[in-house]
Amino acid sequence: MRITNQMISNNSLRNMQKTMANVDNRTTQMETGKKITKASEDPVVAVRALKLRTMVTQLEQYKDKNIGDAESWLKITTTSLDNITSRLEDIQSYCTQGSTDSFNTSDRSAIIDVLKEMQDMINSEGNSTYAGRYIFSGYKTDRSLAFNETEDIKKYSYKITQHLNADDLDMKTVVLNGVNNEDVDGILAGTSTYVKPDKEQVYRLNLAYEGISSKDSQGNAALSLKALDANGNTIDLSGFTQTVKTTADADTYYQVGPDEINIIEETGEIIFGENVYNTLKQADDIVVDYAKNKFEAGDLRPEHYFDCTQYTEQSDGSIKTVDYDTYDRTQSIYYEVNFSQSIQVNTEGKNIINDDMSNNINDLIYTLQELDAAEKTEKKLKSMLEDNQYASNDDAVKQINAMLEDINVEIAIKKETMQKTFAKNITNFQGYMDQVSAIQSDVGSRMTKLDMIRTRVTEQYSTFKDLKSENEDVSTEEAALNFKEANVVYEAALAATSNLVRASLIDYL
Repeated sequence: MRITNQMISNNSLRNMQKTMANVDNRTTQMETGKKITKASEDPVVAVRALKLRTMVTQLEQYKDKNIGDAESWLKITTTSLDNITSRLEDIQSYCTQGSTDSFNTSDRSAIIDVLKEMQDMINSEGNSTYAGRYIFSGYKTDRSLAFNETEDIKKYSYKITQHLNADDLDMKTVVLNGVNNEDVDGILAGTSTYVKPDKEQVYRLNLAYEGISSKDSQGNAALSLKALDANGNTIDLSGFTQTVKTTADADTYYQVGPDEINIIEETGEIIFGENVYNTLKQADDIVVDYAKNKFEAGDLRPEHYFDCTQYTEQSDGSIKTVDYDTYDRTQSIYYEVNFSQSIQVNTEGKNIINDDMSNNINDLIYTLQELDAAEKTEKKLKSMLEDNQYASNDDAVKQINAMLEDINVEIAIKKETMQKTFAKNITNFQGYMDQVSAIQSDVGSRMTKLDMIRTRVTEQYSTFKDLKSENEDVSTEEAALNFKEANVVYEAALAATSNLVRASLIDYL
């Protein structure tokens, strides 16, 4: 094969171009610190780079954001649980004091205020937030657990379905026909008859709210009571008489016959006669429908606890209706904190702050209020004996003395009731503290697990970042050596080529 000068020249130039391209590539590597700048330069490196970059980005999201958010959520939960536990301990301390009747008359009013404040503080802890989200509200993180003072509460009303069972039935000691100093004038005038007070024990169910209504805000009947046995069969209650008691019936709230049911709107109690109780204690599920048309700041929102219908009055006067299916539903929120690994960050408030706790606190308050009211009646009766209007009237003196004897009996009954109520709630609030403690342990275990995941993710992030660097990056020293080597080759090729193409036809003339 004949080799011409042109062929030699072309081959030399082509090889020179390759050498120059190699120098350019080494120069780019040295300037960028990367092995390739285009996928076509090395498809294997490019594909691996895409995978490793995705892994590093995801791990960075887990490490710097998801795990941090989860940890902050759990820390705020822990703080709130600690605060709730402290308030429960304070209430239990008062229960211990009240069970031994160590409160004097002047203490009781102050303790009533303290108990109300503690109840508000517990409910306010349920409104704790993280990054603008309520942490105890399940999926409804935009809605507080209890109503806030800052919102327009008046526009809300609800129809509520509450599920109870036979274990929720309890006995309440009441005084019927309590002594009232304001009755003295009527008794003396013969317009009313004096009836001696009587101690009575009644069976009751305590609903979640006071101030309930038999009709919803639209005027529709909302009150019903039904009972189901363990097989889901309806227990017949048609033979019993149900009566809705309003504030006008306050004197007969707890007067109930064997086959009667009194539903007290003011206190949210359902009072049962003996025969009704014997029927209901066999029930596995007692379902009560009722309306609650007025709420106050601090009241728990029904949608977090019960199946209910919310009615919201709009600015144009129309009513927006929303149904909530909440009863016996779990609303757990999970954060993804590693590949195929999630952790629950929320704790549902209904497992910590519930209507039983509120009812127990209200029972403590009511027994103190009733005892305080009886003692005030005694003072007023004694002051009436010193009033000339009554002191000069033998019949009045006789009547007031009789009422004083009865009020002393009533005070003794209410004092005993107070002691028993406070003693019973020592156990109740210990149970609430145990429940909160169990939840604290669960949150603590989740935080421990999160710390382990953080360590693993940090190690994975470091490993994959190193792999990504090994795949994409070149060291400065290696890049400099490769550049120097390519440049030497280029200069040698340039010298050789110049020698080859230096001779021309002129040299032979």
